[in-house]
Amino acid sequence: MVLAALVVALLLSLSPAGPLRPVQAFAASGSELNKKLEDTRVEIQQVRARIAKAEKARKAALGDIVALDQSIDDAEEEVRIATAARDAAAHKLAALREQLDQVTVELFRKRDQLAQTEGDLQDRQQIFNIRVANVYKSGGRLIYLAALLEPPSLSRLVGRIDLLSAIVGQDNTILAQIKDLKTQVEAKKQTLEEERARVAGIEQDQRALTKKLQARAGERQVSLDGLEAARKAKQQVLRKAEKDKTAWAKQEDALLAESDRIGSMLRSLSGGTSAKAGSGVLAWPVNGSVTSGFGYRIHPIFKVRKMHTGIDISSGMGAPIRAASGGTVVSAGWRGGYGKAVAISHGGGLATLYAHQSEILVTTGQNVKRGEVIGKVGSTGYSTGPHLHFEVRVNGSPVDPMGYL
Repeated sequence: MVLAALVVALLLSLSPAGPLRPVQAFAASGSELNKKLEDTRVEIQQVRARIAKAEKARKAALGDIVALDQSIDDAEEEVRIATAARDAAAHKLAALREQLDQVTVELFRKRDQLAQTEGDLQDRQQIFNIRVANVYKSGGRLIYLAALLEPPSLSRLVGRIDLLSAIVGQDNTILAQIKDLKTQVEAKKQTLEEERARVAGIEQDQRALTKKLQARAGERQVSLDGLEAARKAKQQVLRKAEKDKTAWAKQEDALLAESDRIGSMLRSLSGGTSAKAGSGVLAWPVNGSVTSGFGYRIHPIFKVRKMHTGIDISSGMGAPIRAASGGTVVSAGWRGGYGKAVAISHGGGLATLYAHQSEILVTTGQNVKRGEVIGKVGSTGYSTGPHLHFEVRVNGSPVDPMGYL
């Protein structure tokens, strides 16, 4: 790897006391360094392509998760409705079963009463039958005639007539009671059987409905379980994409740092000049305090150690951003993690960058003056809140802006 070779070269260039040797002491020539720089740039592009791919997969997984969350919400509502309908049907079924049990108990009780009544009826029928048999055996109407034709006395005759009348009346009463009891027995049986059949029919229909609603609730739950399983799978995809992106970002940081070191060596070999640092060279671009300085830090979003190539200045959303010095706008628009950003070249290799803007007020190629409003503070790109990310670059390499403000 290019990085490993450069590390070895840098280690060999160190003196026993620690400081770097003069540039002429490097074994590598300018052409070799140019070749290494070009190789590093190629690797950076490849790594950035992989980062973009991981980011695309991450965004796709996030989109799928959002869609699945909505589907899960809908499915949970369907499960709730289906479960409520099932529970209501089950409650009604339980009430019908209780009613059927009560009707059945009442039917059994009335059947016992009817059995008792039928027993009494049979007893009376037997008495009547005996009565009829005795009259028949005694000659039927002849016994009545004999009682009338052969009275021992008038008083006894009257007594016999009263007795015979009482017997006839009793027989008629028994016959009437038999008919009435038969009617009652048949009516009670019919009423109870009809009532039990009616309740049993309703209970059967309700049982079928409850079973159907139970199946529907089960189907909704299966669908919900499937959606939740799909969401878990997408979360795994998301975690992998984020892990890949973090790994590639680390490699990008290492390659960028290597590129900066090579560029620095090339500038030393070529004797190139650059703008000098000094307090007051640049004006503060926005009112606020520095919340994150230049250098390596734990990234607030990716939670990995990354090079912070500028400073973060806290300010309110929409606050005016001013050019730190006069120059030409070389870039104005969306720049990946920087969000809406403006880059201004001030000449002599010095340039400044203003990132995470909510609104850009200049265009590429436009000349601006020191203190001119070029945009408004925002939170676009990789940002956790409204602030200005401000960079100073010398010959393309980021330097600590605090040495120029």
